[in-house]
Amino acid sequence: MKNKYLLSILALSLVSACSSTPESKFIDSSRVLAASNNISKIQLDTELGEKLDPNEEVGTAKIQKDVLDTLKNNTKQPPTLRVLHAKHHGVVKASFKIDNSLLPAENRVGVFSQNGKEYKAWIRYSNGSGNAKADSEADVRGMAIKLMGVDGSKLLEDERNETTQDFLMINTKSFFIKDLDTYVKFIKASKDGLKSLVPFAITHPKTTYNIYKIVTQNVANPLETAFYSTTPYKLGKSVIKFGAKPCSGENKEKPKNPTENYLREAMVKTLNQKDVCYDFMVQVRKGSLNDMPVEDSTKEWSEKESPYIKVATINIPKQTFDSKKQMDFAENMSYTPWHSLAEHKPLSFTNRVRKTVYNALSKYRHSQNNTVSKEPVDFNY
Repeated sequence: MKNKYLLSILALSLVSACSSTPESKFIDSSRVLAASNNISKIQLDTELGEKLDPNEEVGTAKIQKDVLDTLKNNTKQPPTLRVLHAKHHGVVKASFKIDNSLLPAENRVGVFSQNGKEYKAWIRYSNGSGNAKADSEADVRGMAIKLMGVDGSKLLEDERNETTQDFLMINTKSFFIKDLDTYVKFIKASKDGLKSLVPFAITHPKTTYNIYKIVTQNVANPLETAFYSTTPYKLGKSVIKFGAKPCSGENKEKPKNPTENYLREAMVKTLNQKDVCYDFMVQVRKGSLNDMPVEDSTKEWSEKESPYIKVATINIPKQTFDSKKQMDFAENMSYTPWHSLAEHKPLSFTNRVRKTVYNALSKYRHSQNNTVSKEPVDFNY
């Protein structure tokens, strides 16, 4: 690749959550930080390959502080948006019908335990940046599924009795951060801006090239794009990754002169005309811990050794989803991999960091916007 470092720096600039906007007046966030740090220690599944970084508690605290600082700096005036995936293209009504016929018996657990079971779901599509920039700019794209009517105790201590299960994905099969130390440095560089991103790019060329590969993918329509968890999860006593692949297999070229919101416009046009479906798949780990690690999510698992297995069909019926009321509903909703049954517990340092940080971000954002974070139970809002 020509001028690899320049492209890497450009990629970092595009995806970073940093902003040069002046800081607004906010309430003291110390209460939110204290509340989020009261989350109890996570029990590691060492037998599945989880391993605690000796600096994980300190590193997580640094990441949490930096992302909260970034969230404040990114906001000129209300509302306070997410620090990541700030711009949503919309949230759509969907169904999630289980087909566990290809799953081994020991993996037919949690939401995949009952063949033919159908869940109602809200699916949010978004850009990955912390700024609500134009869709034409390079970025990560996200798909977040929230199933409703899921019985059983959940992993978040203050949401044990909620009836939702979340599956979070982006448009790549592997994550771009290998270890906690790199994650801490990347978040710090993102907060401090280009003066810190440049040296980070030079000293971490593999990480920045991973970002470059993700953000430069062609995405013409989120409804025609495949999404993946990138990080591992439990499925009973097994380790898996998961993904969602459009049934149509299409991914057209994006328009020559894309508008600022061309991804939303593409979704509106599609769902005005037809239903959309995805195959929801899991990749059960069959290889060694070295070949298919838990803690290093930059390593893509071999699909020859561990092929993706279809376990559900997602159907998104024709609908109108871009009303102001529904767009506001999408903004107020919170997604986290820890909205989960124990059978689908998130694994790896990346997800352990997410538990603490996402909780802090959600509490802070809702406190600033004078809104209440409430898990949905149906399609009413």
